[in-house]
Amino acid sequence: MIFTSIVSGLSITGYVVDKESNVPLENVNIFIENTDTGTTSDKDGYFQIDNVPQDEHQILFSIIGYKTFSKSLKVKKEIKESLNIVLEKEPLQWKAVNVMGLIPSKHAPELTEIVETNKITNTDQETLSALLGNLHGIEVQSAHEYGRNVNISIRGSSDFKPGGYNNRVLLLLDGFPVSIPNSGSSDWNAIPFETIKHIEVVRGPASSIYGHNSMGGVINIVTRSGGDSNKWYPELRFGSYGSQALSLSFSGNKNETNFISTLGHGSSNGHRFNSGHEQTRLSFKINRTLPHDQQVQFSFINSNSFNGQPGFVYPDNPGLISYRESNRVSSYLQFYYKRLIGKSLFSLSLATNQFKTDYNDRNDAPEEKILGNTHYKDKSYIVRSQVHRFFGGGTDLVLGTEASIDQSRSNVLRNIYTQPEQFTIAGFAHLRKSISNNFMYDLGLRYDNRGVTGGEGYSVKSFQAFSPKLSLFYKLSSRSTSYISFNQGFRAPSISELFLEYESSYGLILLGNPSLKAESLINIEAGIKHQREENFSFFSNVFLNRYTDMIDFIYTIPVRSINREAVNGLGFEFGSNINVDQTGSNINFTYSYLDMENINSVVPLLYRPKHKIRFTVMQETPIADILFSAKYASTQLYEDFLTDDHPIQDNTVIFPLETLPETVIADASISKTIMEYDITMKIKNVFNKKYVMIQHYPMPGRNFEISINKPIK
Repeated sequence: MIFTSIVSGLSITGYVVDKESNVPLENVNIFIENTDTGTTSDKDGYFQIDNVPQDEHQILFSIIGYKTFSKSLKVKKEIKESLNIVLEKEPLQWKAVNVMGLIPSKHAPELTEIVETNKITNTDQETLSALLGNLHGIEVQSAHEYGRNVNISIRGSSDFKPGGYNNRVLLLLDGFPVSIPNSGSSDWNAIPFETIKHIEVVRGPASSIYGHNSMGGVINIVTRSGGDSNKWYPELRFGSYGSQALSLSFSGNKNETNFISTLGHGSSNGHRFNSGHEQTRLSFKINRTLPHDQQVQFSFINSNSFNGQPGFVYPDNPGLISYRESNRVSSYLQFYYKRLIGKSLFSLSLATNQFKTDYNDRNDAPEEKILGNTHYKDKSYIVRSQVHRFFGGGTDLVLGTEASIDQSRSNVLRNIYTQPEQFTIAGFAHLRKSISNNFMYDLGLRYDNRGVTGGEGYSVKSFQAFSPKLSLFYKLSSRSTSYISFNQGFRAPSISELFLEYESSYGLILLGNPSLKAESLINIEAGIKHQREENFSFFSNVFLNRYTDMIDFIYTIPVRSINREAVNGLGFEFGSNINVDQTGSNINFTYSYLDMENINSVVPLLYRPKHKIRFTVMQETPIADILFSAKYASTQLYEDFLTDDHPIQDNTVIFPLETLPETVIADASISKTIMEYDITMKIKNVFNKKYVMIQHYPMPGRNFEISINKPIK
């Protein structure tokens, strides 16, 4: 990074750019040591510090991903001086730059994976669920790529039970939680993929930062914030099963204001009966730099989607056909404000999420298959404030508070509960400090008080928890870092787990349990990362998770949610990325191992493969860029609740324990730029393998897709 500065009178001005790309760097922290005077660079890399006393000062420049630089400068009225200072990138931190647009991320960069929007890391995926399914330590279950009930599990945190209620992974949009109050899950594919800048993945509990619902991990979607020049980004996609999609994005800048807006529509007939989908998405985002080191951001996203609900294909019961379909409107409205006052960064976040979901029968549904309409109306309101204090010398402190209200109305809840509500009040503190050039620690603590009520006339059920974390980092060399961390996670029961009352289309009656306790998780993890410039990187880690009072649905009559006594999970992960500049090749490989055990119980843990491997090769050629990826998952257990052969013991249905076979699925793509048009042809499931991710839910065979896009200035 190069810093150019001019001292003019008693003001210091300058620009900050990246050394390699010469791109301006925003949000660089610039402070005068031992004073409360400082600023941050704007979108152009420009900064200005006023009211600088005449004296010799030590000026500090820091941004995550680069080495901190300190420069001695003597300020005098009569002197104007230019400085050119080069700052070097931190090789390890550069792979985990934790910046969320305007909103500063609080994840430890050493424990965060950054998934960029390039072909190597996202393997040309077009949905969030498909992209996440290609990452190590993450398991995805869904009816199809655009399916409604997507279950995301990190390191075995969840399995797929009827309704998919056991989601313990928190989805964030630019740092804001976007969970659906009823189930605690998310509308994973509602976010416009064309707006995504990068995705942050935290594996393991993040309750010390985000509290409830993040005990399994965090997926943070970071969206783009506009640019310096006005550009249009049209994209057209079409392919197998009558799939087609068109999106248009506009990005620009005017008078210190960045803005981006997108509009998109996509649809498909689906790969089998009743698996079609249609979706329309609209978004816009505005952020503006104000005087006195202030910035504001406002964003809105709306998604209107239709999904068929394909049923099970069960040979012993060929009449088990689903005629259900659903419509959902998801809306996200967010406001963010920050101001730098001396060495302290104050921020305020406000957000509201609205979800309206309706399930109904198809017009051609036979009379014996008609189930009637079910509906959900969910609302969330969130406010978060914090102060981030920079002390210099690699030390910073975050103090904050958070409050939220969740409301849900649905006719699948017991009718005695008129309008269930959840409300949370929380406080948190995080200290990150460098003890030496090689040693650093990250300490955090959050307190949550979460109340839940069934509505008017019902008492409030309270769930309280302290969630601590401690991470220690030791730099083995300029290119290698080791770490060990301790985290405790927390999750209160969702509204569905407490108050559900519903009969599924395949005959299971599901009931919530108002007596459920909150569940907790203790996580210990250790690992090492090595980064050699941009040509070679390697990581390896081992972790131990112990769940207490894990919430799960078991097949009693009726099916009830319960607290398991204890569940242990032991895992190991490693991977490498290699760039071969001479041949234009990139090779990426990851492996994850997971062994989970239900302590003091014979009830099995389902849908948790022990071994997962992902391999990707990208080759640049004079003709086109070629990408090939393959992923392997070992066998998984499931309970065959569709069979009629199920004895009943002690009011518990004993369904046969079956095994999903191991799978190897390969994808390929060819990309070429012709007359400034970027054209990509993708082949999914190259070898036309028959496979399932959920029992008796066949996934698509070999299929094709072509995408065309061109930036227009």
